[in-house]
Amino acid sequence: MSMLSSTRNQIIAAIILTLALVMMYINFIAPLQSDKATKAHLLVQKKKELDDLNKRASGGSAIGPAEQVGLAQTRIRVPEVPDVEGLIRDIRMLEVITKMSLASYNFEIGKVADPVITASAVSPQSSPAPANGNTTPAPAAPSMPSLAIPIKLNTTAKGDYQQIHRYLEELQTTNRLMQVDKLTFAVKGGAPVKLNALKREITVNVSLVSYYAPGLQKFFKEPLPVPYSKPAGKSNPVY
Repeated sequence: MSMLSSTRNQIIAAIILTLALVMMYINFIAPLQSDKATKAHLLVQKKKELDDLNKRASGGSAIGPAEQVGLAQTRIRVPEVPDVEGLIRDIRMLEVITKMSLASYNFEIGKVADPVITASAVSPQSSPAPANGNTTPAPAAPSMPSLAIPIKLNTTAKGDYQQIHRYLEELQTTNRLMQVDKLTFAVKGGAPVKLNALKREITVNVSLVSYYAPGLQKFFKEPLPVPYSKPAGKSNPVY
């Protein structure tokens, strides 16, 4: 009888010990393991974010495919360098389409301005004067340079109304972003109505504005590609 009672006590003790271990695992070990897994996942995520920030700070590409496509499309419209040759190529294409030649090309390329502290930035803000009568001016806030630098083109052309209208329409379809800043007309005087008369010639003074964005250079390792056609049957060290 005593042996049976001892065996039963051992079984009960084993069950109690097992239950105690299960309760300890549920209440202490399982939460610690879950917390450890969560922190490990968070650590991996933060390391990835840190790597992306380091790449971005060093000029590397830390953007996804969709952003790369968007930047490439933006680069076509607003390149990271002035690319005056490409701008002339687009304007010459407009001349061929509209059959209206421009007299000359006068470019004014803007420069990347250094941060400038304006007079309003250094003026003290209105605040209650302290007891000793001294006033402390607010800290100066330097102005940030523009992201897009303008390239102005002033030119003169001659053509009839339809040619000028076509030129302005085709201007909106160019690869480069170009805007009309100023447009003036000059027409020679003559009879208001004349049968079988040639189309009246109009002199146009037009000022166009294009842009380039130097800030895009950090996203592209290679310089802006320049399309060209290799001359057939000729050797040129430039190509």
